[in-house]
Amino acid sequence: MGGSVGTGNRSGRRIALAYLLLLAFVAVVAVVVFRAGADRRPAPAVGGVYRLDRSPPCLGDGGERLRLEQSGQFVGLDGPGEVGGELRLRGDRLDGRVTCRDGRDTRVAWLADGTTVSGPVDGGVLSATREPAAAAAAAAAGERAPGAEETFGQLMLAIAAVMLAARAIGTVAGRLGQPQVMGEVLAGILLGPTLLATVAPDLFELLFPAWVIPLLRAAADIGLAFYMFLVGLELDPRLLRERFEQAALISHASIAVPMGLGIAVALPLFELVGPDTSFVSFALFMGVAMSITAFPVLARILVERRMLRHPVGAMAMAAAAVDDVTAWGLLALASAVAGSGSVLAVVRIVALAVAFCAAMALVGRPLLARVSRAYDEAGHVPAGWIAAIFVGVLLSAFAAQRIGIAAIFGAFVMGLIMPRRADLTRDVTRRVEDFVVTVLLPLFFVVTGLRVQVGLLDRPELWLLTLVLLAVAIAGKWIGAMAAARLTGFSPRESSAIAALMNTRGLTELIVLNIGLELGVVTPALFTALVIVALVTTFMTGPLLRLIDPGGRLTVRPEDELEAATREAPAPERAILVAPQDGKNVDALLELAEPLARSQPPRELILARLLVPSRIATGPAADDHELTREAAELHRQRERLRRRGLAVRGVAFTSSDPAGDLLRLAAEQPIDLILLDGRRPLLGEGVPRGPVGEVLLRAPCDVAVLVERDGGPATVDPGHPVLVPFGGADHDWAALELGAWLASSSGAPLRLLGAATDDAGRRDASRLLGNASLVLQQLAGIPAEPLLIEPGRQGVLRAAEGAGLLVIGLSDRWRDEGLGPTRAEVARSAPVPTLFVRRGTRRGALAPPDGVTRFAWSSVGPDPPG
Repeated sequence: MGGSVGTGNRSGRRIALAYLLLLAFVAVVAVVVFRAGADRRPAPAVGGVYRLDRSPPCLGDGGERLRLEQSGQFVGLDGPGEVGGELRLRGDRLDGRVTCRDGRDTRVAWLADGTTVSGPVDGGVLSATREPAAAAAAAAAGERAPGAEETFGQLMLAIAAVMLAARAIGTVAGRLGQPQVMGEVLAGILLGPTLLATVAPDLFELLFPAWVIPLLRAAADIGLAFYMFLVGLELDPRLLRERFEQAALISHASIAVPMGLGIAVALPLFELVGPDTSFVSFALFMGVAMSITAFPVLARILVERRMLRHPVGAMAMAAAAVDDVTAWGLLALASAVAGSGSVLAVVRIVALAVAFCAAMALVGRPLLARVSRAYDEAGHVPAGWIAAIFVGVLLSAFAAQRIGIAAIFGAFVMGLIMPRRADLTRDVTRRVEDFVVTVLLPLFFVVTGLRVQVGLLDRPELWLLTLVLLAVAIAGKWIGAMAAARLTGFSPRESSAIAALMNTRGLTELIVLNIGLELGVVTPALFTALVIVALVTTFMTGPLLRLIDPGGRLTVRPEDELEAATREAPAPERAILVAPQDGKNVDALLELAEPLARSQPPRELILARLLVPSRIATGPAADDHELTREAAELHRQRERLRRRGLAVRGVAFTSSDPAGDLLRLAAEQPIDLILLDGRRPLLGEGVPRGPVGEVLLRAPCDVAVLVERDGGPATVDPGHPVLVPFGGADHDWAALELGAWLASSSGAPLRLLGAATDDAGRRDASRLLGNASLVLQQLAGIPAEPLLIEPGRQGVLRAAEGAGLLVIGLSDRWRDEGLGPTRAEVARSAPVPTLFVRRGTRRGALAPPDGVTRFAWSSVGPDPPG
C-alpha cells in the first residue's frame, strides 16, 4: 500500500513538473516573440480591384479592371484576357513579372499606395485606381439581378451538386482507409478554384454563380452551428473518469508545444504573408491553428481501426476530448484579441465569455434537465423540447457573436450542457444529424473550397513556407504528445501511436481557419497553405498507424473479444458462427442454428453482431449506444440458449470491414458453418457483392445464407417439411447435409426435389434422388422422400407451398454467374424462407465419393408455358 502511495506521489510530482515546464516554455516564447514582433509591420494593404485610368495595350484598355490578390508581400495580378503576373511588395514598391494580353512577359516596377498603382510597363505608363469594395463586388456579381425563383432553383442545383460530390469522393476515401468526412472535405475543395473552376470554368459558373455563394455561406454557417452543438453533445465526461490526469497532460502538452512553435514561426511569417492586423492577433492565431486536434475525426479513426477499447485508443480519445474543449476556449480568446482594439476590450470580452459559460452551466443546464424527464414520460424527446433545443442553439450562437467571440463557440457550449444520457443523446442526435451532416455540412466544405486557391502558391517561396508550416505542425504535436505519453507510462510504440492520433487536425482545423480568414488574421495564400497542412496531417494518420503498429497490437480484434467472452466448460470442439447482418433477423437465424448445434457431434454456437460505423462525423456516441443495445440483446439470447443446454458465446463489435472480420473468425476458430442473413444484391442474378459475397467467396468452411420472406422465420416441424432441390453437385450435397440436420432435429419430413422427364425427353432425376436417399440413410440414419417435380423454377415454387424451409445449394458456376435466373427467382418468389448453401474447402460428412452422377436441377430446361 505504501509503495502504491509512493508511486502515486512520484507520478503526481512528475506531472506537476511537466506542467511547470510547459507553462514556462509557452510564456518564454510568447514574451520573446511578442516583444520582437512589436516593431514589425505587415506589408501595406494593396489588394483589391483596380480600374485602368491609363494603360498601354499590354494590360488592357482604359476602364477595364485588374485584380491584385494580396497575401502579405506576395501579390498576384489577374486582368483581362491573358493578363497575369507574380509580384512582390516591398514598402510601396511592387516588382515582378507580368504577362501581357498577347502572351509576352515583361518586368515591372510600380508604386502602390493602397489607393493607386502607377508605373512604366512595356514602353507605356500604367495608372490605375482602386475601386471601393462594394463597387468591386457588384461588378464581380454582374449587372443582372436574378429573381427569387431563379435564386431558389440555382441554390437547389448547387446543393445537389455539393451533396453528390461529397458522397462520391467520401465513399472513395472510405474505401482507401481514410475518414469519409475528409473525403467530403476534399470534394468541397475540388469543386472550387483548385480544380473545377480551372478545368471547367463554364460548369463552375453554372453551378456556383457569384450571387449564390452568399446563400451557400449562410446555409453552411447554420449547419456549422448545429454541427458544433453535436460535437459538444458527443463529449462524454465518462472518458475522463479514470484517466483525467494523464489525458489532461497529454492534451495540454500537445497544445502547448505546437502553440509555442506556432507563435514563434509567426515572427518571420508576419512580414512575409501576414495581413494588415496586429502582430499579437496574428501570432496568437497561428499558435491556435498549430495546436488543434480534431476530436470527431480522431474518434472515427479509433472506431474504424478498432482501437477505442485498447488503452492507447482510450487515452487518445480522452486527451482529444480535453483538447477539444481547450482549443475552443483558446479560439474564443484569439477571436476576442483579433476583434478588439485594446487590452481593456480583450479583458471585457473574456469576462463576458466566462459569464456566458457560467450562465449556461448554472441556469441553462438545470432547465435542460427537464428534457430528461420529458424523455422518460414520452419515450422520446417531445417536439416542443426539440424546438426549444434548436432555439437554444441559435440563441447561444447569437450571444457568443455579440460578446465578440466565434458564434460557433456558443453552439458548442449548448451541446456541453445537455443532459448526459445515452438514449436521450441518441434521440436528439438522430433528429439533427442526418440533415446537418448530409446536407448542410458539405456546404461548409465547398465554401472552404471556394476560398482555397492553390494557384496562389505560385512561387517556390510559398511552397517552402507550406512545408515549413507542415513540419512545425507535425513536430509540435509529435514532441508534445509523445513526451507526455512517455511520462505517463506508455511504451515508445504506444506513445508514437498517441502522437500520430493527436496530430489529426481534420475538420476542426478548417473551422478555425475559416474563422481566421473572416477575422482578417490570415491572408488567402496562408489560408491555403494551412488547409493543405490540415489535410496532410489528417490523411497521414492512417498510414502512420499502420507503420507504427504493423501487427495490430494496439487494436482489439474480433477474435480477441471472442476469446474474452465467457465460454462453457467443457465446450464442443467445433462451432457454428451465426452472424446476422440485420439485427431483425437474429431470431430467424437462431431458429435454424439451434437444431444444427444439437446435431452429432454437437457444436458450440458463436453469435457475432457486427455493426458498421456510421458515416457521421461528430463522434462515436451513436455507435456506442447501438453497440450497447446489440450487446444486451446478444446477452439475452445467449442466456436463453444456455438455459436450453447449448454452449454459446456472443460478441458485438463495430467493424469497418465486416467480411474481413468474419473471415478471420472463421479461420482462427474451429468453425464448421457460417450462418448469415441475405440482403440485396444477393437476390439479383449477378455475383453476390458486399460482406455476404466476400464471405461466400473466401470462407474456408461451409456458408449458409438465409433469405427470409415477409411471413416471418422458418417453421420447421412435422407439419412443415424441409425441401432440398438436389442435382448431385458438391454444393447440393452441402445443402442436403444441412437439410438433414434440420429435419432430424425438428422431426420434420425431408424431401429431395428433382426434375421429372421433360418434353425434350431428357431423363428424370429419380435414380439420382434414390441414390442420395440411400447415402443419407446409410451415413446419417435419416430418411428422405424423393419427389419429382416439373422442370424449372415453377416446379420448385409449387412444391414449396406448405413447406417450412427451402435449402438450395449454389451452382458450380456461381462465382461467374451468381445465383443465376432460377435461384434468383426462387429467392424473390418462394412462399417460404430459403437457405442458400455453399460448400467450403473441407469435405462434409455426406459428401459423395467420386463418380456419383451430377444432375444440375437448376438448368433442366425452360419453364413450361403458362
